[in-house]
Amino acid sequence: MRWAVPAASALWMASVGTFTAAAAPPVAAPASVASPAAGLSALGAHALLLIAERSGATVFAKNANAELAIASTTKLMTAYVTLAHEPLDARLTEQPYAAGLGESLAPVPVGAQLSVADMLRAMLLPSGNNVAYSLSVDVGGSESNFVAMMNAAAAKLNLGRTHYTTPIGLDTPGDNYSTAGDLARLARVLMRNPLFREVVDEPSARLADGVVVANRNTLVGTYPWVVGVKTGNTTDAGECLVGAAKLNGVRLISVVLGAPSAAASAADTLALLRYGLSLYRSVPIATAGHSYATVPVQGRSRPVRLIARRSLSLVIARTVAIHAALDDVPDRLVGPLAAGTVEGSIEVSENGRLVQSVALVTASAVPAPPPAALSAP
Repeated sequence: MRWAVPAASALWMASVGTFTAAAAPPVAAPASVASPAAGLSALGAHALLLIAERSGATVFAKNANAELAIASTTKLMTAYVTLAHEPLDARLTEQPYAAGLGESLAPVPVGAQLSVADMLRAMLLPSGNNVAYSLSVDVGGSESNFVAMMNAAAAKLNLGRTHYTTPIGLDTPGDNYSTAGDLARLARVLMRNPLFREVVDEPSARLADGVVVANRNTLVGTYPWVVGVKTGNTTDAGECLVGAAKLNGVRLISVVLGAPSAAASAADTLALLRYGLSLYRSVPIATAGHSYATVPVQGRSRPVRLIARRSLSLVIARTVAIHAALDDVPDRLVGPLAAGTVEGSIEVSENGRLVQSVALVTASAVPAPPPAALSAP
């Protein structure tokens, strides 16, 4: 038999012959009415994209493949190349940098030696152009060589509509560009890195030399479920913001390119993320060590419990119904069996297609049946 997992959550209660799902309250969206998709299309940014972080599935897109100037979201690739080539315990040196009028700088003195983590904080949070330049020299040997490393990394990551001419993101008309789709894919890769994920979720940070840097992405810290990622602004690019949300197991990445103002890019980001959080929910399927069946043991009066070998939760659209069933659970167990022996599974399917499986194992050792039980008909 199969039981539908309800649209909100599931609490499995198992015993011999039963496996039922009990409804729980739906995952709450953040405190705001979610924007409908039609409303998202009317947002004023040149390009918009929302994806599910774990699967990469597109939730909403507008001009997601348009090649556009991307301002300081360029620094996402600067961070990627740095993390790919420098050990986390390395110490890097702040280089002299000739800043232009109005550039965004981090208050890191020339000659300061900082860890990779603190250099990333100084570059990503206040969008320090000076630190991005320093990383290019420290990691690549020269700015031009580092840019070549950035383009090689873009090719390796299949970012086919991306090209870099700067590690910073300053306007270089027609040359330094990407798309909302490529930026989302890059952010998705970066968010798998624990250090990067930690840094972009910090409203501010105190570096080892005592310097304090503040995150220009003011959504971080204001909304607990916003967990990144990077702002950007130049004349050519307008206001840009790569965002991320995490709520009740649901993880999303958003991209806004070419918004008319910082307030607009923040509002567009919130609209995208709220919309996505309204569409998805996290469904707990199994809990490691929890009992999902109790099976008789041949020749013994005490049955043995079958427990989940691992925990499993699935993030799925609220409109999707998934089904779960016990599979290959024996009518009885015949020992001897060691504790932890696989005896069946929980099979999870969507529209008849198996999507996940969790092994059920014996919670305790199963003794061999006594001789009398073996000779019984």
